[in-house]
Amino acid sequence: MNNTFKARAAVSSDLPAIVNIHNAAFPGFFMTLLGPVFLRRYYQLVLEYPLHLAFVIEDNSGVVRGFVVGFQAPSLFYEQLRARKLQFGLAAIGYLILRPKLWMRVFNNARRVDDAASQMGSDQQIVELTSIGIDPSAKQHGFGTKLVTMFLEMAKQNQADHVVLTTDALQNDSVNAFYQKLGFKLTRVFEGTKGRLMNEYLFQFNNSIIR
Repeated sequence: MNNTFKARAAVSSDLPAIVNIHNAAFPGFFMTLLGPVFLRRYYQLVLEYPLHLAFVIEDNSGVVRGFVVGFQAPSLFYEQLRARKLQFGLAAIGYLILRPKLWMRVFNNARRVDDAASQMGSDQQIVELTSIGIDPSAKQHGFGTKLVTMFLEMAKQNQADHVVLTTDALQNDSVNAFYQKLGFKLTRVFEGTKGRLMNEYLFQFNNSIIR
């Protein structure tokens, strides 16, 4: 494959490709363990959210090789997610039966969603980048940089003041370096589920290269 690619807004017909890439890019991660039905419903909810930002990138043969998603006014999205907790639980029920230890992580994540919905506020100047995935067979082509740059440009067009994201703090050097290279600044390190250390990054438009 050469370096020819096309980045565009994601649409509902991209959901199967997004789910497949998520599974390939994040084996063993929490959302992956909840199964493809759960993933499809989650990303479908993102695309249905009026203030979503979602893009995919295709190679020269038209195959989707990566995606990035997020949303403006995150608390409003988390309110919608919170309202559908039962629906999402049923979507993952088969995988939760096979992996009963996941139940506690589901409950903890539900609390996190509740906290995010109540604490973040409905400030529409906030954009949260929640997920980016690149097909492992298509790395080293700059797809991630192109997707995040497009995401930031759209956030800027939507008059956002800043973009936030979180990623693992440990054994994740390449990802942390990737965001720092793009202009994200580390704002805090916090303890997530089961003592998992997370880095929180902030991209501010008033002192960035995105104009």
